[in-house]
Amino acid sequence: MTTARPTMLTYVHETPSVLRSQLERDVAAPLAQAFVAGSHSRVRIVACGSSKNAATIARPYVRSVLGREVDIVEPYTFCAYERDAHAATFTFVISQSGYSTNALAALAAIRESGGRAIGVTGDPASDFAGASDFLVDYGVGVELVGYVTKGVSALANFLCLFALDVARAEGRIDDAEREREVARLADVAGALARVAGDAPAALAARYKELSNLERVFMVGAGANYGIACEGALKFGECLQIPAMALELEEYLHGPNLQLSPDYAVFFNLVGGRDHARGRQLVEATRLVTDHVFVLTDDPEAAGADVSLAPQDGFLAAPIALLPYYQTLAYQLTDDRHLWHKHPLVSAFDRAVSGKSENYVDREVL
Repeated sequence: MTTARPTMLTYVHETPSVLRSQLERDVAAPLAQAFVAGSHSRVRIVACGSSKNAATIARPYVRSVLGREVDIVEPYTFCAYERDAHAATFTFVISQSGYSTNALAALAAIRESGGRAIGVTGDPASDFAGASDFLVDYGVGVELVGYVTKGVSALANFLCLFALDVARAEGRIDDAEREREVARLADVAGALARVAGDAPAALAARYKELSNLERVFMVGAGANYGIACEGALKFGECLQIPAMALELEEYLHGPNLQLSPDYAVFFNLVGGRDHARGRQLVEATRLVTDHVFVLTDDPEAAGADVSLAPQDGFLAAPIALLPYYQTLAYQLTDDRHLWHKHPLVSAFDRAVSGKSENYVDREVL
């Protein structure tokens, strides 16, 4: 008996159980222990692609709970321009696959500078194992498709849990407070499951528009901006259309001038601090284009495509929005037979690769 090959949707629907398992097993404890073993006033996360987007989603929560600044830098930029790490900065490198050449180079640069090369990955048997002085498995498992889904949500969840574990170890919160926060993260996993379940209907409700996307803006602030970044990445790599992520107010300062009736704009507005401004921008955008999509927990939002229960300003709550974009990216790509890229993309891939020679390529070019 053969087992059906998993797809992006397989992993979308696995995500809630993965998030709950991370919380139950406290997979972030090793990284938190490494942090509290030293004296650190700042955190630097070295990551790119979906890993960077996950870190961007988690950053507002992490910096709030840690009470420290959290920087995110791409591996190439780290190696070329920002490798001068200070002892007070806790630096770690993330690659879900563990085979990204730029992340491996960042680990090597840390070692060359006399630092401790800390690697965080979803595959502890990958090249990250030999490249890291200290390796942390963030508990997602290996995805057998090229466009990661559960890995993004799981990494954001892991980073939030890391912050909680550090805060508890330092006495910034007590056991009861930590458990309350872990319960809230578990609630986010539940909300994510509901969004995943509702996404096919949300797609069907506006299928004509969504199946004809040509130019897209993704808008959000805070963790919602990280969601916009990941949505734009998924639409770009799967649907092969221009998709730009913009901070909520940045959207108003120039990018909006290129709007026309054929643009689609997705607003991510989870969290009360963004509701009022978000409603203004949504209403203004609807004066130009009918293709406006709203994902929010705002009970006053009219015509929302994804509606969450009010999240009481919980900074990690936007994680629940990810399945909407992941489901759309997969289903629209599949329906339109867009998995194969332009023939010359294969030539590009042969000329330069972002993965090490040990990586098994799972993308269709």
